[in-house]
Amino acid sequence: MSDITAATYVPNLSNSAFSQFKGKTTGVGADGANADTQTFTVSKAGEYNFKINNSFTNVEIRNDRNEVVTTLRAQESTADASARLGPGTYTATISQANRAAGVRDYSMDITERQNILVTGAGATLKGTAQPSGNGDTGIQKHTFNVVQGGTFTADITLPNTRWAMMDKDGKVVAASDTSKPDAEQNFLQKPTYKLDPGQYTMVVVPPSDLKAPTDFRMGLVPRNPDLTDAGLNQESAIQKTLRERQDRLRQWASEAKPTTTATKA
Repeated sequence: MSDITAATYVPNLSNSAFSQFKGKTTGVGADGANADTQTFTVSKAGEYNFKINNSFTNVEIRNDRNEVVTTLRAQESTADASARLGPGTYTATISQANRAAGVRDYSMDITERQNILVTGAGATLKGTAQPSGNGDTGIQKHTFNVVQGGTFTADITLPNTRWAMMDKDGKVVAASDTSKPDAEQNFLQKPTYKLDPGQYTMVVVPPSDLKAPTDFRMGLVPRNPDLTDAGLNQESAIQKTLRERQDRLRQWASEAKPTTTATKA
């Protein structure tokens, strides 16, 4: 993690999985609103999530050819956007949506958006969960590209964490949490998820009481859904409980908003 506060320091996003820009809108933007700029570089191509943690704040990011690569427009809640960036230098302009507002503090989180390839052998996501702060919950988004479909069991090492996987249409195809003692279940008692070939977005919501950046791992392990402890394919009592729980989690994920609500300016 890198905490960027000095204007003379130009961070390289390729060197850190998480960065945060902090500053004050002491300058004046092209539209007359209070604004500030941050410069950063990228040394290798990658996809990044940008999240502005302040309400009524706009962000515009341009490359070294002065082309806009992504924009964020926060109103009453925080805003986020993803962009694929190639090697080069970029400038982020953070400005206030209300031109009548005075100088305000701001913070913007930047995380690397991993692109995970899922084959018949499964896949592994390695990430770092960040503590919530500045009105932000630390929600992460990653891309899963399933090239060989199948049925998988998921396991995440971070306690008290919720996650959901959505297809390109926003439909929840898998969801779970680690607030229950899943670690005490054996492999055959864990829920399974059927994934067809295609691209999916994984949303990870870390625990709200996280105190420090914490590494975690999430694995997708292939599994025969008909195999049970007794070697039978009928639904057991524990399987019924898990299925009903997954239905509730899918409902939560479909109703959850991708951003959090911040205090109005």
